[in-house]
Amino acid sequence: MKAKETFKQNISVVFVALIFTAGCAYTNRTAAMNSWMGAHISTVIQSWGPPTQITSDGAGGRIYIWRPTPMVLPPLSPYATANEQNQYAWRQITVQIHNSSYKMFYARANGIIYYWRVS
Repeated sequence: MKAKETFKQNISVVFVALIFTAGCAYTNRTAAMNSWMGAHISTVIQSWGPPTQITSDGAGGRIYIWRPTPMVLPPLSPYATANEQNQYAWRQITVQIHNSSYKMFYARANGIIYYWRVS
């Protein structure tokens, strides 16, 4: 039972840390994305690598989209389960995070970034 309590405490600590950092992350993300405004899209591609997708903006320019790949975290903590004979089997919990966020830059036909969007 102790292992389950430790696991719940670990999850609680991670959750609280995420809440506290969310505000700072939003401000930093906005400043970082704004820093690319007016730059040529090739500089973003040089920095971030190729976009996941490129599509038309409907006005002669293009939308460059970067989507993250799923991330697998290392096991948080082992926990034990007992069978009918009270023999314990240790298992490790692996968490996989599917991040549905994306970053998009809108660039004019000349490649200059005029708008961005993040989800």
